[in-house]
Amino acid sequence: MVWTEETFQLVRDGIDAARLCRTSILSEKWDKLVEERSLLLDLPANEATSIDIVIFHVQVPPHASKINTPDIRGGEQANIDYLGLLELNIKIALWSEPRARVIVLTDREFGQNIEQRERVHIVRLDLNQTDPMFERVLTMASYVRSLTFFRPALFLDIDAFLIRPISLLFNSKFDVGLTHRHIVGQMPINEGVIFANIVNKVSVKKFFDSYLASYLLAEQSEEVAKIYQNIRRWRGGQLAINAAAGGFQFYSTSFEQTEYGTNIAFLPCSKYNLSQIDEREVTKDLRNRCCILHLKGNRKGWISKLKSSLTDSGFY
Repeated sequence: MVWTEETFQLVRDGIDAARLCRTSILSEKWDKLVEERSLLLDLPANEATSIDIVIFHVQVPPHASKINTPDIRGGEQANIDYLGLLELNIKIALWSEPRARVIVLTDREFGQNIEQRERVHIVRLDLNQTDPMFERVLTMASYVRSLTFFRPALFLDIDAFLIRPISLLFNSKFDVGLTHRHIVGQMPINEGVIFANIVNKVSVKKFFDSYLASYLLAEQSEEVAKIYQNIRRWRGGQLAINAAAGGFQFYSTSFEQTEYGTNIAFLPCSKYNLSQIDEREVTKDLRNRCCILHLKGNRKGWISKLKSSLTDSGFY
């Protein structure tokens, strides 16, 4: 994709339009729906684990798999081996965090052969597969209300790999951790990695309520519609999380409290959600540089190199 000043401006305008939709209040209807879904997410407690790694994925049907927005043109989801990504993600996560468990939230169709075992739980839901981004936010908002959320949780994209231990981060006194970047043409907060601490569950709930409520308001916005179409399918989550975080064009690494009382840790993507690197940088030294490597877009072709780089650290 060729980036132009016009494209950059559209992304900036999209962030500003979403900011106007920032709210922390869910309607009674949606509050009830979130509560109902939260009951479907209750899992048996496992006292042997200390952190939950939560991966959400929907099998998008072929007719809805193309992404064509001002900031992502020509994206195609249908040709990606998501099952292979998930299986590798689980293996690396459990290797990096031996006391973690992985929870996969998905639809009724995806990955029928995924092996469920002691530290890997598969939760299947009735999801609208053509609205993957909206279903994701709705499900995360439900998760933090569920009884399963009684220990720290790390929400990961299916292509975001936890390559070194992360649990000590949760000793910091924050409610939600978000990763930020300052790259022209990209949204400053990336929703592919989200940390949810357990110190104050009510404050975590408030953030995810705002995340979902801002999404619902943004889809009614004429200003947002001028730039993005059908944000339930693509980009809506990015717009909503940026709105819930404050709606600014850039952030600094810091701790901030929102007006609705949630303490947010703004963490650098360069360490906690790294994607802006060259393939040549995927070496055995990568683990010294970052905790989470996000192989977005064409970077998924680097899988073999990632596995090779981790082998030197003992991954098999």
